[in-house]
Amino acid sequence: MNNSYSNSENLQKLIDIGIALSKEKNIDKLLEKILIEARKISNSDGGTLYLMIDDNTRLSYNIMHTESKNIYYGGTYDPVPESIYPVKLYKDGKPNMHNACVVCALKAETINIEDAYSDVNYDFSGTKGFDSKYDYHSKSFLNVPLINHKNTVIGVLQLLNAQDERNNIIPFSNDIVDLVESLASQASIALTNQLLIEEQKKLFKSFIQLVAEALEKKDKTTGGHCTRVPQITMMVADAINNDNTGKYLDFQFSEDEMEELYVAGWLHDFGKVSTPEYVMNKSTKLEGLYDKIEFVKLKLELLKKDKELDFYKEPNKNNKIKLQNDLDKINDDILFLENCNIGGETMDSRHIDRIQKISKQKITINNIEQNLLTEKEVEYLSISRGTLSYEDFEIMKKHVVLTYELLDKLPYPKHLKQVPFYAACHHEKLNGEGYPNGYSGDKLPLQARIIAIADVFEGLTAPDRPYKDGYKLSKAMNILRDMAVKNEIDVDLFNLFIKQKIYLKYANSSISESQIDSIDESKMLI
Repeated sequence: MNNSYSNSENLQKLIDIGIALSKEKNIDKLLEKILIEARKISNSDGGTLYLMIDDNTRLSYNIMHTESKNIYYGGTYDPVPESIYPVKLYKDGKPNMHNACVVCALKAETINIEDAYSDVNYDFSGTKGFDSKYDYHSKSFLNVPLINHKNTVIGVLQLLNAQDERNNIIPFSNDIVDLVESLASQASIALTNQLLIEEQKKLFKSFIQLVAEALEKKDKTTGGHCTRVPQITMMVADAINNDNTGKYLDFQFSEDEMEELYVAGWLHDFGKVSTPEYVMNKSTKLEGLYDKIEFVKLKLELLKKDKELDFYKEPNKNNKIKLQNDLDKINDDILFLENCNIGGETMDSRHIDRIQKISKQKITINNIEQNLLTEKEVEYLSISRGTLSYEDFEIMKKHVVLTYELLDKLPYPKHLKQVPFYAACHHEKLNGEGYPNGYSGDKLPLQARIIAIADVFEGLTAPDRPYKDGYKLSKAMNILRDMAVKNEIDVDLFNLFIKQKIYLKYANSSISESQIDSIDESKMLI
């Protein structure tokens, strides 16, 4: 690499490097660029960029170059082999003062070594082992600390074998040291900025996952749902980005848009922190703080006692037969109401008529004659789908509104501004029949449509719902298809679900094997 620069070019080169480093947002590429530019400006054959890890107790090899041996690790190349262990800063609790890059880090000082083989201050046995293995000769070393805004060393830039115009190995001159130190200062600023951004992103992602964990502590069903929906969401987003022939051929989510979608997926049910458990976990129609079916059964047992008392007033053969018939009927009614109390997909009108008929039987409680079932009990037992009453459903719907209200209070960076909106649209439908706002068509961007289909599919296949077992894959996909035909969910996303086998990839990783059955994909496509 004979790319040294004249003195007149150095200042402009440092300016150009600083600008280039400040523009790079990917940390791995940034680290690689730092080492490449340092090697160019010093005309070095190789080098290593170390970063502090494990609470500043070790230096990890992040980027390694030896150009003459065509050795490149890290950044845009293969990762540094696991066999190359990080360097310990301390041994037996004492500073490791025998390693040049460690001393550079511990003292925050530049260390310039003219010849590793004649140096008596540091242990270069590892270097000599490298040389023996690769038929190389490591001679001149320059170690420069990377120091952040808190005056803390965050890494070390190590350069190897400076070269003259004829590629002869030479020591690092004072002028080169000054240039590399200036570059290291610029690099430290760029790297610190990116590390801080990454730390903030990591903190935010940990926070939103903590929200899901908190919901799981309150309700395992909701917690599992909040974990699985973003999984499906990102599978769909990746499928869109990888669609090379279909609807999304000319569309691509940016890295920022992917992050925004990821966050919205994780937080889409944030408002459920306020949803009462008796609604969120309602496994039967009469369940509240307790399952009121037991109270209904108690009233039927009282009715049986009334029938028995009537018999003992006039005991005879005919009355005994009538009593037995009455008791059999009441027992049958108990079983019938217990079954009605379990949520399902539909409620037969004949069953509703029978509930009404049962309710009108009379019992006496506290000397007051009353209908066997109250109006509320009749209403709840007659719920046609699921377990939620109208009032329950209205309470449940509020979680979407609260999701938006709570998420909208956060001071998002510009690229996450739409998180509250996307998250709060997961119950909207393209035909305008969803909630809470009844948005339709163009008012629902692609991101909101993705979370919506992910939410529905997870709900259909979820293995941990208190009110139903997870559906077979074929049944779930048929329901999803029916929703697409009715313009409730996005048809193009549904077809993508089929073509790129998103449904199957998710099923193989996240639902019970007993739920996975075969699907005729050709008949599914719309």
